[in-house]
Amino acid sequence: MTEVVTAFVDWPHATLTKSLVERALKSLPHPIKIESVLPKDFTSDSPAQKLIQWAAYDSIDHELTARARDTVLSSSYTFRKALIRKHFLSRTIHSYVTKHPDSPLVRAVPRTWEIELTFADELDEMWTDELFDLAKFLEEPGNAMPRWCILKPGMADRGMGIRLFDSKDGLQSIFEKFEENEDAEDEEDGNTGIIVSQLRHFVVQVCPWNLGNQTPSHAK
Repeated sequence: MTEVVTAFVDWPHATLTKSLVERALKSLPHPIKIESVLPKDFTSDSPAQKLIQWAAYDSIDHELTARARDTVLSSSYTFRKALIRKHFLSRTIHSYVTKHPDSPLVRAVPRTWEIELTFADELDEMWTDELFDLAKFLEEPGNAMPRWCILKPGMADRGMGIRLFDSKDGLQSIFEKFEENEDAEDEEDGNTGIIVSQLRHFVVQVCPWNLGNQTPSHAK
């Protein structure tokens, strides 16, 4: 019985993504039939029919993916908050590597701290509590080179709010500048500032070039 592979490709608001997906599928050695609508004649019970749903999250038939796990692949998890929200991803990885210390994730993911705050002045108390290890990392004596870290808002995308810092004062300055920009009426082109009080959740990660041969560890 000849295997038939169909790919459902649908990116309503991302024509470039759609074209790249189609190009990738056409480059495969196995012939794949590309459809812009979910095929109605697809039979999930037939092992000879395979379906790839490479599409925007809202276009995917998640029930079909769950029902036909052996014949249907999808480009997105049904429950994806643990992947697209950086602080949730940090917790998920932390929980996993705690139970699986031999996992490649132990070395693949930089050391991470979570920050939850509404105003910049809340950082003062955090340095002696949940960010104590981060403060120690930044101020450890004997460092010939600055130790750079990256700040990422948990629920922002497209590079919004991402900043680099190499000291406690540097991180404090970042949040203070965010607050200063909150009251600005006109946004400049290329502005990547965010409103701290609306996002609240952040992660801080050690920049990869600081790691050397160290094994990253994950902090809560």
